[in-house]
Amino acid sequence: MEVKDIVKPAVTVSEDATFEEALRAMLNGQTNTLLVTDEDGVLSGEVSVVDLLDAIVPGYLDGDSIMSQLGTEKLFQAAVKEAKDRPVIDFMSADFTSVSLDDSLITIAATAIAHRRARIPVVDRENHPIGIISRQGLKIIIARFLGLKTPSGAVLEDL
Repeated sequence: MEVKDIVKPAVTVSEDATFEEALRAMLNGQTNTLLVTDEDGVLSGEVSVVDLLDAIVPGYLDGDSIMSQLGTEKLFQAAVKEAKDRPVIDFMSADFTSVSLDDSLITIAATAIAHRRARIPVVDRENHPIGIISRQGLKIIIARFLGLKTPSGAVLEDL
C-alpha cells in the first residue's frame, strides 16, 4: 500500500473566498475539511466545520455567553448571516503539517500522532495541495499493520 492509495482528492478554496463559498465547497465536495490556497496556489491553511462554527461566534463571546447570545434559531440565523461574507483567511487554521505522496505510511502515522491530527493535507513539491489523508485513511494505515482485511475481503497489506 502506498500513500496515493489512501489520499482523497483536495477540495480547495482561496484565502479570499467567503464563509458562504467555503460552506458551499464543503457541501458540494462532501468533505469536512477544505484546503486553503494563497494567490499562487500554495497551501496556506485549512478550514474545518469547527472553523465555520467558530466564525459564526462574535469574538467578544465565550463559554456560557455563547449559549445566551446564540441560543435561539433567530439569533443563530442572524449570526450565520453576519458571517456569510467573512473571508476564509479570517477564520482558517494556519496550524497544519502536510505530507507528500513520497512520504511513508509510518511518516504519515507519526505526523498524525505527533500533531494530534485526524486529517493531513498532501502537497506536491511546490506545496500545492493535491489531496488529504482523512480519518478513514488513518484507520486504513492502522488496520494494515494489524493485517486486517477490507469489507470486500482484500488484505490491506496487498493494496
